[in-house]
Amino acid sequence: MNLKPLQFGTVTINHPVVLAPMAGYTDAAMRTLCLEHGAGAVYTELTSAEGIRRDSENTFAVLAAAKNEHPIAGHIFGRDPEAMAEAAKYVELTGRFDWLDINCGCPVKKVVSRGAGAALLKDLPMLGTIISKVRNAVSLPVSVKTRIGFNNDSADHLEIARVVEESGADMIAVHARLAKNFHGGEPDFEKLGEMKQALNIPIIGNGGVQGLEDAERMVEVAGVDGVMIGRGAIGNPWIFETLRWGRRAACDTDIVPQAARLLARRDLMAEHLRRLVELNESKQHSSARAKKYTAEEAACIQFRTHIPYYVKGLFDKKQLLMKLATLMSVDSILEEVDILIEKNKCDD
Repeated sequence: MNLKPLQFGTVTINHPVVLAPMAGYTDAAMRTLCLEHGAGAVYTELTSAEGIRRDSENTFAVLAAAKNEHPIAGHIFGRDPEAMAEAAKYVELTGRFDWLDINCGCPVKKVVSRGAGAALLKDLPMLGTIISKVRNAVSLPVSVKTRIGFNNDSADHLEIARVVEESGADMIAVHARLAKNFHGGEPDFEKLGEMKQALNIPIIGNGGVQGLEDAERMVEVAGVDGVMIGRGAIGNPWIFETLRWGRRAACDTDIVPQAARLLARRDLMAEHLRRLVELNESKQHSSARAKKYTAEEAACIQFRTHIPYYVKGLFDKKQLLMKLATLMSVDSILEEVDILIEKNKCDD
Protein backbone atom coordinates (compact mmCIF):
# COMPACT_ATOMS: atom_id res chain seq x y z
CA MET A 1 0.00 0.00 0.00
CA ASN A 2 1.55 3.26 -1.16
CA LEU A 3 1.34 5.67 1.77
CA LYS A 4 3.84 8.41 2.49
CA PRO A 5 4.80 9.53 6.01
CA LEU A 6 2.05 11.75 7.38
CA GLN A 7 3.03 15.07 8.94
CA PHE A 8 0.88 17.60 10.78
CA GLY A 9 2.20 20.16 13.22
CA THR A 10 5.08 18.57 15.11
CA VAL A 11 3.81 15.02 14.53
CA THR A 12 5.20 12.58 11.98
CA ILE A 13 3.55 9.20 11.47
CA ASN A 14 6.04 7.24 9.39
CA HIS A 15 3.51 4.64 8.29
CA PRO A 16 0.04 6.19 8.61
CA VAL A 17 -2.00 3.09 9.34
CA VAL A 18 -3.32 3.85 12.81
CA LEU A 19 -5.45 2.36 15.57
CA ALA A 20 -8.83 4.05 16.07
CA PRO A 21 -10.02 5.20 19.49
CA MET A 22 -12.56 2.69 20.83
CA ALA A 23 -14.20 2.89 24.24
CA GLY A 24 -13.69 -0.28 26.23
CA TYR A 25 -10.93 -1.55 23.96
CA THR A 26 -8.01 0.77 23.22
CA ASP A 27 -6.34 0.91 26.61
CA ALA A 28 -2.56 0.72 26.95
CA ALA A 29 -2.58 -3.08 26.78
CA MET A 30 -4.18 -3.19 23.33
CA ARG A 31 -2.39 -0.10 22.05
CA THR A 32 1.10 -1.40 22.81
CA LEU A 33 0.31 -4.73 21.15
CA CYS A 34 -0.86 -2.92 18.02
CA LEU A 35 2.20 -0.67 17.95
CA GLU A 36 4.47 -3.70 18.20
CA HIS A 37 2.62 -5.33 15.30
CA GLY A 38 3.01 -2.37 12.97
CA ALA A 39 0.49 0.34 13.89
CA GLY A 40 1.87 3.75 12.97
CA ALA A 41 0.09 5.59 15.78
CA VAL A 42 -2.61 5.07 18.41
CA TYR A 43 -5.36 6.99 20.20
CA THR A 44 -6.61 6.65 23.77
CA GLU A 45 -10.17 5.65 24.51
CA LEU A 46 -12.79 8.42 24.64
CA THR A 47 -11.95 10.64 27.59
CA SER A 48 -14.63 12.86 29.11
CA ALA A 49 -13.71 16.55 29.31
CA GLU A 50 -16.18 16.98 32.16
CA GLY A 51 -14.60 14.04 33.94
CA ILE A 52 -11.21 15.74 33.76
CA ARG A 53 -12.74 18.99 34.97
CA ARG A 54 -14.30 17.20 37.98
CA ASP A 55 -11.03 15.39 38.81
CA SER A 56 -12.64 12.02 38.15
CA GLU A 57 -10.25 9.19 39.03
CA ASN A 58 -11.88 6.91 36.48
CA THR A 59 -11.42 9.51 33.75
CA PHE A 60 -7.74 9.98 34.55
CA ALA A 61 -7.29 6.20 34.38
CA VAL A 62 -8.42 6.26 30.74
CA LEU A 63 -5.42 8.47 29.97
CA ALA A 64 -2.90 5.99 31.40
CA ALA A 65 -0.19 5.46 28.80
CA ALA A 66 2.94 3.32 28.64
CA LYS A 67 6.35 4.96 28.21
CA ASN A 68 6.85 3.42 24.77
CA GLU A 69 3.54 4.57 23.29
CA HIS A 70 4.38 6.98 20.50
CA PRO A 71 2.97 8.54 18.47
CA ILE A 72 -0.17 8.72 20.60
CA ALA A 73 -3.15 11.08 20.71
CA GLY A 74 -5.12 12.02 23.81
CA HIS A 75 -8.72 11.67 22.65
CA ILE A 76 -11.34 13.86 24.38
CA PHE A 77 -15.06 14.46 24.00
CA GLY A 78 -17.56 16.95 25.39
CA ARG A 79 -20.04 19.70 24.59
CA ASP A 80 -18.79 22.65 26.64
CA PRO A 81 -16.03 24.62 24.86
CA GLU A 82 -14.46 25.78 28.15
CA ALA A 83 -14.43 22.26 29.58
CA MET A 84 -12.88 20.95 26.36
CA ALA A 85 -10.17 23.62 26.50
CA GLU A 86 -9.42 22.81 30.15
CA ALA A 87 -9.27 19.09 29.36
CA ALA A 88 -6.93 19.76 26.45
CA LYS A 89 -4.59 21.71 28.73
CA TYR A 90 -4.55 18.82 31.20
CA VAL A 91 -3.80 16.27 28.46
CA GLU A 92 -0.90 18.41 27.26
CA LEU A 93 0.48 18.91 30.78
CA THR A 94 0.71 15.15 31.38
CA GLY A 95 3.56 15.11 28.85
CA ARG A 96 2.40 11.70 27.61
CA PHE A 97 0.87 12.67 24.30
CA ASP A 98 2.08 13.75 20.87
CA TRP A 99 -1.16 15.44 19.88
CA LEU A 100 -4.70 16.19 21.03
CA ASP A 101 -7.75 14.74 19.30
CA ILE A 102 -11.36 15.97 19.49
CA ASN A 103 -14.20 13.49 19.06
CA CYS A 104 -17.24 14.60 17.08
CA GLY A 105 -18.10 11.23 15.58
CA CYS A 106 -19.11 8.87 18.38
CA PRO A 107 -22.74 7.78 17.71
CA VAL A 108 -23.32 6.04 21.07
CA LYS A 109 -26.57 7.22 22.69
CA LYS A 110 -25.13 8.20 26.09
CA VAL A 111 -22.59 10.47 24.36
CA VAL A 112 -24.97 11.93 21.75
CA SER A 113 -27.67 12.56 24.36
CA ARG A 114 -25.27 14.95 26.09
CA GLY A 115 -24.83 16.90 22.87
CA ALA A 116 -21.31 15.56 22.44
CA GLY A 117 -19.68 13.19 19.94
CA ALA A 118 -21.62 12.92 16.70
CA ALA A 119 -24.31 15.30 18.04
CA LEU A 120 -21.90 18.14 17.25
CA LEU A 121 -22.39 17.38 13.56
CA LYS A 122 -25.88 18.85 13.99
CA ASP A 123 -24.40 22.05 15.45
CA LEU A 124 -21.39 23.04 13.35
CA PRO A 125 -21.03 26.51 14.94
CA MET A 126 -20.57 24.82 18.32
CA LEU A 127 -18.14 22.34 16.81
CA GLY A 128 -16.13 25.21 15.34
CA THR A 129 -16.07 26.99 18.68
CA ILE A 130 -14.81 23.87 20.47
CA ILE A 131 -12.03 23.32 17.94
CA SER A 132 -10.97 26.97 18.13
CA LYS A 133 -10.98 26.97 21.95
CA VAL A 134 -8.91 23.80 22.11
CA ARG A 135 -6.54 25.01 19.41
CA ASN A 136 -5.88 28.22 21.38
CA ALA A 137 -5.49 26.37 24.68
CA VAL A 138 -2.61 24.07 23.72
CA SER A 139 0.63 24.05 21.79
CA LEU A 140 0.25 20.41 20.76
CA PRO A 141 -1.15 19.72 17.29
CA VAL A 142 -4.94 19.25 17.25
CA SER A 143 -6.91 16.79 15.14
CA VAL A 144 -10.59 15.90 14.84
CA LYS A 145 -12.20 12.45 14.64
CA THR A 146 -15.55 12.67 12.87
CA ARG A 147 -17.96 11.14 10.36
CA ILE A 148 -19.27 12.14 6.93
CA GLY A 149 -22.43 13.41 8.64
CA PHE A 150 -24.98 12.69 11.34
CA ASN A 151 -27.90 11.79 9.08
CA ASN A 152 -29.19 12.72 5.65
CA ASP A 153 -30.81 15.92 6.97
CA SER A 154 -27.78 17.36 8.79
CA ALA A 155 -24.65 19.10 7.52
CA ASP A 156 -22.90 17.26 4.71
CA HIS A 157 -19.31 16.04 4.58
CA LEU A 158 -17.96 19.11 2.80
CA GLU A 159 -19.49 21.52 5.33
CA ILE A 160 -17.94 19.48 8.12
CA ALA A 161 -14.55 19.51 6.41
CA ARG A 162 -14.69 23.29 5.95
CA VAL A 163 -15.56 24.00 9.59
CA VAL A 164 -12.89 21.65 10.92
CA GLU A 165 -10.15 23.20 8.81
CA GLU A 166 -11.22 26.82 9.23
CA SER A 167 -11.44 26.38 13.01
CA GLY A 168 -7.77 25.47 13.21
CA ALA A 169 -7.47 21.68 13.21
CA ASP A 170 -4.17 20.30 11.91
CA MET A 171 -5.57 16.96 10.74
CA ILE A 172 -8.91 15.16 10.38
CA ALA A 173 -9.84 11.48 10.59
CA VAL A 174 -13.19 10.59 9.04
CA HIS A 175 -15.36 7.49 9.39
CA ALA A 176 -17.00 7.09 5.99
CA ARG A 177 -20.49 6.35 7.32
CA LEU A 178 -23.26 8.53 8.74
CA ALA A 179 -23.46 8.49 12.52
CA LYS A 180 -27.05 7.20 12.37
CA ASN A 181 -25.77 4.06 10.62
CA PHE A 182 -23.17 3.24 13.29
CA HIS A 183 -21.12 0.47 11.61
CA GLY A 184 -23.82 -0.69 9.19
CA GLY A 185 -23.83 -0.45 5.42
CA GLU A 186 -21.04 0.20 2.99
CA PRO A 187 -18.60 3.03 3.82
CA ASP A 188 -18.71 5.89 1.30
CA PHE A 189 -15.11 6.22 0.14
CA GLU A 190 -16.19 8.61 -2.63
CA LYS A 191 -17.21 11.18 -0.01
CA LEU A 192 -13.83 10.74 1.67
CA GLY A 193 -12.27 11.55 -1.69
CA GLU A 194 -14.36 14.71 -2.03
CA MET A 195 -13.24 15.80 1.44
CA LYS A 196 -9.63 15.09 0.51
CA GLN A 197 -9.94 17.33 -2.53
CA ALA A 198 -11.53 20.12 -0.50
CA LEU A 199 -9.01 20.09 2.35
CA ASN A 200 -5.55 21.52 2.73
CA ILE A 201 -4.94 19.54 5.93
CA PRO A 202 -4.25 15.75 5.91
CA ILE A 203 -7.15 13.32 6.11
CA ILE A 204 -7.14 9.79 7.50
CA GLY A 205 -9.90 7.46 6.28
CA ASN A 206 -11.80 5.14 8.61
CA GLY A 207 -14.63 2.63 8.30
CA GLY A 208 -15.00 -0.86 6.90
CA VAL A 209 -11.31 -1.77 6.72
CA GLN A 210 -10.99 -5.43 7.66
CA GLY A 211 -7.92 -6.26 5.61
CA LEU A 212 -5.45 -5.24 2.92
CA GLU A 213 -7.95 -5.16 0.06
CA ASP A 214 -10.26 -2.80 1.94
CA ALA A 215 -7.41 -0.46 2.80
CA GLU A 216 -6.07 -0.45 -0.74
CA ARG A 217 -9.53 0.33 -2.12
CA MET A 218 -9.95 3.21 0.33
CA VAL A 219 -6.60 4.71 -0.66
CA GLU A 220 -7.27 4.20 -4.37
CA VAL A 221 -10.80 5.63 -4.35
CA ALA A 222 -10.38 8.42 -1.79
CA GLY A 223 -6.68 9.28 -2.00
CA VAL A 224 -6.55 9.62 1.79
CA ASP A 225 -3.26 10.33 3.55
CA GLY A 226 -3.68 7.49 6.02
CA VAL A 227 -5.91 4.61 7.07
CA MET A 228 -7.50 4.08 10.50
CA ILE A 229 -8.39 0.60 11.75
CA GLY A 230 -11.07 0.12 14.40
CA ARG A 231 -12.97 -3.12 14.93
CA GLY A 232 -10.73 -4.92 12.45
CA ALA A 233 -7.91 -4.71 15.00
CA ILE A 234 -9.80 -6.19 17.98
CA GLY A 235 -8.30 -9.61 18.61
CA ASN A 236 -6.23 -9.10 15.47
CA PRO A 237 -3.26 -6.74 15.89
CA TRP A 238 -1.66 -8.65 13.02
CA ILE A 239 -3.80 -6.56 10.67
CA PHE A 240 -1.23 -3.78 10.98
CA GLU A 241 1.53 -6.11 9.79
CA THR A 242 -0.62 -7.01 6.82
CA LEU A 243 -1.25 -3.38 5.89
CA ARG A 244 2.27 -2.21 6.63
CA TRP A 245 4.14 -4.82 4.62
CA GLY A 246 1.48 -5.68 2.08
CA ARG A 247 1.15 -9.30 3.06
CA ARG A 248 -0.72 -11.39 5.60
CA ALA A 249 1.03 -12.00 8.88
CA ALA A 250 2.90 -15.28 9.02
CA CYS A 251 0.60 -16.62 11.75
CA ASP A 252 -2.39 -16.01 9.48
CA THR A 253 -1.28 -17.74 6.28
CA ASP A 254 -1.79 -21.25 5.02
CA ILE A 255 1.98 -21.62 4.68
CA VAL A 256 2.22 -21.93 8.46
CA PRO A 257 0.80 -25.15 9.97
CA GLN A 258 -2.61 -24.84 11.62
CA ALA A 259 -1.25 -25.86 15.03
CA ALA A 260 1.41 -23.13 14.91
CA ARG A 261 -1.15 -20.51 13.90
CA LEU A 262 -3.40 -21.49 16.80
CA LEU A 263 -0.52 -21.35 19.27
CA ALA A 264 0.46 -17.90 18.01
CA ARG A 265 -3.09 -16.75 18.67
CA ARG A 266 -2.99 -18.32 22.14
CA ASP A 267 0.35 -16.67 22.95
CA LEU A 268 -1.00 -13.27 21.98
CA MET A 269 -4.04 -13.74 24.21
CA ALA A 270 -1.72 -14.64 27.09
CA GLU A 271 0.39 -11.54 26.47
CA HIS A 272 -2.68 -9.31 26.22
CA LEU A 273 -3.91 -10.66 29.55
CA ARG A 274 -0.51 -10.13 31.15
CA ARG A 275 -0.49 -6.50 30.05
CA LEU A 276 -4.03 -5.99 31.33
CA VAL A 277 -2.98 -7.30 34.73
CA GLU A 278 0.01 -4.93 34.78
CA LEU A 279 -2.21 -2.02 33.76
CA ASN A 280 -4.67 -2.76 36.55
CA GLU A 281 -1.90 -3.17 39.09
CA SER A 282 -0.63 0.28 38.17
CA LYS A 283 -4.11 1.81 38.40
CA GLN A 284 -4.81 0.22 41.76
CA HIS A 285 -1.44 1.26 43.13
CA SER A 286 -2.18 4.90 42.35
CA SER A 287 -5.71 4.81 43.81
CA ALA A 288 -6.71 5.00 47.46
CA ARG A 289 -10.15 3.53 46.80
CA ALA A 290 -11.17 0.12 48.13
CA LYS A 291 -10.84 -2.51 45.42
CA LYS A 292 -13.83 -4.67 44.49
CA TYR A 293 -11.62 -6.90 42.34
CA THR A 294 -7.96 -7.79 42.35
CA ALA A 295 -5.88 -6.55 39.42
CA GLU A 296 -6.01 -10.01 37.87
CA GLU A 297 -9.77 -10.30 38.28
CA ALA A 298 -10.29 -6.85 36.76
CA ALA A 299 -8.08 -7.82 33.83
CA CYS A 300 -10.08 -11.00 33.23
CA ILE A 301 -13.33 -9.03 33.24
CA GLN A 302 -11.94 -6.51 30.76
CA PHE A 303 -10.65 -9.28 28.50
CA ARG A 304 -14.19 -10.60 28.04
CA THR A 305 -14.81 -7.97 25.35
CA HIS A 306 -11.68 -9.03 23.43
CA ILE A 307 -11.76 -12.81 23.55
CA PRO A 308 -14.73 -13.33 21.16
CA TYR A 309 -12.62 -11.66 18.48
CA TYR A 310 -9.51 -13.70 19.27
CA VAL A 311 -11.44 -16.97 18.90
CA LYS A 312 -13.51 -15.88 15.91
CA GLY A 313 -13.84 -18.70 13.39
CA LEU A 314 -12.81 -21.47 15.78
CA PHE A 315 -14.91 -24.60 16.11
CA ASP A 316 -16.91 -24.92 19.37
CA LYS A 317 -15.91 -21.47 20.64
CA LYS A 318 -19.37 -21.15 22.24
CA GLN A 319 -18.32 -23.46 25.07
CA LEU A 320 -15.54 -21.07 26.03
CA LEU A 321 -17.65 -17.94 25.67
CA MET A 322 -20.41 -19.38 27.87
CA LYS A 323 -17.90 -19.88 30.70
CA LEU A 324 -16.31 -16.43 30.52
CA ALA A 325 -18.36 -14.92 33.35
CA THR A 326 -16.96 -17.52 35.75
CA LEU A 327 -13.32 -17.27 34.69
CA MET A 328 -11.61 -14.87 37.07
CA SER A 329 -7.95 -15.82 36.74
CA VAL A 330 -5.52 -15.73 33.84
CA ASP A 331 -4.75 -19.43 34.27
CA SER A 332 -8.43 -20.41 34.13
CA ILE A 333 -8.96 -18.43 30.90
CA LEU A 334 -5.87 -19.88 29.25
CA GLU A 335 -6.84 -23.38 30.36
CA GLU A 336 -10.13 -23.04 28.50
CA VAL A 337 -8.34 -21.50 25.52
CA ASP A 338 -5.98 -24.49 25.43
CA ILE A 339 -8.95 -26.87 25.38
CA LEU A 340 -10.43 -24.91 22.46
CA ILE A 341 -7.16 -24.95 20.58
CA GLU A 342 -6.84 -28.72 20.97
CA LYS A 343 -10.31 -29.12 19.47
CA ASN A 344 -9.30 -27.03 16.47
CA LYS A 345 -5.95 -28.63 15.66
CA CYS A 346 -5.91 -30.65 12.49
CA ASP A 347 -3.42 -32.62 10.47
CA ASP A 348 -1.36 -30.43 8.13
